[in-house]
Amino acid sequence: MAKNEPIKQQYIPRSYLKNFGVEGNNGNYFVDAYRLEDDLLLEQISTKSICFQKNLYTIPNAEIDRKYDLEYHYAEHVDSEFPKIYKLLVDENVKILTSEQKRQVLYVCLSLYFRTPRFLNHQNAFTDQILDRMLLYADENGDVKFTFEEEKHEFNIKDIGKVRHEFKERNRIKFLVQHLEKWKEFVDFKYDCTINVHRINDEDAPLITCDNPVSIRGVKSTRFEGLFNPDSVITLPLDTKYYLEIFPNSIADGQTRINRMVHDRDYVFTTNGIVQINAEKLIIGKPGTIERHFEIQSSYEDSENGEQFVEKAKYKLEQLQKFTELFEKKGLTSKETVGQLRKMLSHEYFKDEDQLIQMKRLLIAAGHWNQNPK
Repeated sequence: MAKNEPIKQQYIPRSYLKNFGVEGNNGNYFVDAYRLEDDLLLEQISTKSICFQKNLYTIPNAEIDRKYDLEYHYAEHVDSEFPKIYKLLVDENVKILTSEQKRQVLYVCLSLYFRTPRFLNHQNAFTDQILDRMLLYADENGDVKFTFEEEKHEFNIKDIGKVRHEFKERNRIKFLVQHLEKWKEFVDFKYDCTINVHRINDEDAPLITCDNPVSIRGVKSTRFEGLFNPDSVITLPLDTKYYLEIFPNSIADGQTRINRMVHDRDYVFTTNGIVQINAEKLIIGKPGTIERHFEIQSSYEDSENGEQFVEKAKYKLEQLQKFTELFEKKGLTSKETVGQLRKMLSHEYFKDEDQLIQMKRLLIAAGHWNQNPK
């Protein structure tokens, strides 16, 4: 085998993982990784040694110079592009994207959802269960016959290892084709979305990530409700301080601006909790941040802290819903809407909400703020 054949293929690119690591020698980056299966914290491990699978994207039965085309595509059009996308998203001076930049943000960031082997692993586990069950029905000669997905299968139990391999290879080929089709279709579907980037203002409450960092969930239910559900919100931690949010299609505006918001530890508590739930095998973070994550989670289990969190979240939700209703019924410049905005900005829970502050500035510039005194 040629030395340059890229059989070790990263499904979460190192250009993303480095944002949760520290730089070592020769440009290598190191992270802490918490292994969920045995509650083991692996400290200072190279980003090269996690989130990869051998020959995941290798195209079977292709010419030698084409079998790694998909891996090369990811390397050129996603992995090498992520630093540029990341720079755009975390630069708070960037307010507006071009149409091309917005599409590239979606293309690159959403790839971290479609290219992971999560669904492939689930399919492999399912077919293993099918095969295990079929073994129970082998005849006296050890022969097994059954139909699965409208295809007839026949083998002897002594060949089960080979059969399992064939099923998994068939699943992998299906994964290669389907994930590319769904990825492109989903980017087109989400293009009119609203893009938000949240900054955490608490240095002692860092964000973490995982081996399945893109979360797609219902905006109200917080559960996965189907890939093309128009009410789904998509989130992705960008580093320990910034978090990407792609709003549901049902409240999309089709614009290319980036809405920038500021949040505190409460937001970190909820978002890191989502990351942990979404993880397949690993939680990943800068040295010390995973321990800090668990400390924050434990602190909210305290009854007093938990009650304060629920009270704050409830208040903010109620006030934002009231503002949205007034905005939709009476318009941004109405006395009632401006009054509600004043009320929120005067409360400590909303003092760092950048989007609300921008609305206030817009109203001041248009002459609508002072004509509606408190």
